[in-house]
Amino acid sequence: MRTGEAAASALSRRRLLGLGASAGAATLLSACSPTQTGTAGTASADFDPSLTAPAGLEKRTMTIGYVPITCGTPIVTAAALGVYAKYGLEVTLRRYTGWAELWIAFVAGELDATQMLAPMPLAIHHNFASGRRDLRLPFVTNTNGNGITVARSLLGKVKGPDDFAGLRVGLPFDYSVHSLLTRDYLASGGLDPEQDVDLRIMRPADMVTALAVGELDAFCLPDQFNQRAVAEGAGFIHLLTKDLWPGHPCCSFAVAEDFAAANPNSYTALLRALGDVSLWIDEPAHRAEAAELMTAGSALGMPQPVLEAVLTGKFPDGTGKNRSVPDRIGFQPYPHESFGVWMLDAMQRQDLTGDAEFTQAGDYAGAVNSVFDSHAAADVLGSLGGDTAEHTSETVLGRTFDPRRPKKWSF
Repeated sequence: MRTGEAAASALSRRRLLGLGASAGAATLLSACSPTQTGTAGTASADFDPSLTAPAGLEKRTMTIGYVPITCGTPIVTAAALGVYAKYGLEVTLRRYTGWAELWIAFVAGELDATQMLAPMPLAIHHNFASGRRDLRLPFVTNTNGNGITVARSLLGKVKGPDDFAGLRVGLPFDYSVHSLLTRDYLASGGLDPEQDVDLRIMRPADMVTALAVGELDAFCLPDQFNQRAVAEGAGFIHLLTKDLWPGHPCCSFAVAEDFAAANPNSYTALLRALGDVSLWIDEPAHRAEAAELMTAGSALGMPQPVLEAVLTGKFPDGTGKNRSVPDRIGFQPYPHESFGVWMLDAMQRQDLTGDAEFTQAGDYAGAVNSVFDSHAAADVLGSLGGDTAEHTSETVLGRTFDPRRPKKWSF
């Protein structure tokens, strides 16, 4: 297997070449790109935990992976505020620059838990691509928080999905809501995403520059990159993905099954810490402070005004307008079954489920519920006052998606 960026670029459409093929290759790859950010074990006086740590923690030390995007705000902020320590844990955060590297490291057993794009846990657990590991998804780390940005030179020319014909559009990973939703958005305009648009899988950190120098015409990415493109005059925000699917999942938090099963009290402590800080961040009064914390720690590598614009929802969109969208990004972490069913259906329609086939509603629900740990999530979030009421449907691209009849929704 090739290393570093060469391996990442080898992840072409429909293939994940050699992903997780061997522990040795995985170790080599992950060693090239992640950055240790230290042990987040120092308590902060600025955060008063709402719950207590469970008694009898089996394991206090753990390693958590993340990619430096605003979707991982709870993971990073919990470290900055000392929340992990207040729940009795010593957490080492390990940063990755791309999703392929993180996937490989997790499958190789180098991480106890990690941020993932929301479809990734389903794909890894059910072996949709090379490299699998049993896991649990107790939380989504964020809802909304993404957008489609178009090059400044196309302002006034790209107004709807049909205007993307022939354009070069960057996406972060096949197994992402960005990719799944963008393809359906393009199809809603009568385009064949595979034939009529030049879709390119790239590292998120590279795409603003690619847009600025004319290598890309547009991208769908987490909002820090959309806002950075606006700040640098490279592009304008065509739409927020919440305009396509209000309240959609973006990233998730996955915990290795072997870790959770062997350390149930430590698993609960971890969920209490992340659930507590997620709901703290979700409050409008704390958004600016969260942006400041992430800037101070250099965890995301973005200036504070960019992060604050995303988290507060008050931002210029690159068209000359200043917008106020309070729910531009949200942090209610309950993993709704309907989220998973839509993602499974989209992955299957886009030929991303390998040999697995889902035909009946029960097939979809069973596959989702074997990964989504909604019971653990409800226990923790119920104690914290979070939203735990299951969604009965989703509204995607203006149409109702019924998880009990998933195959009736398609483009």
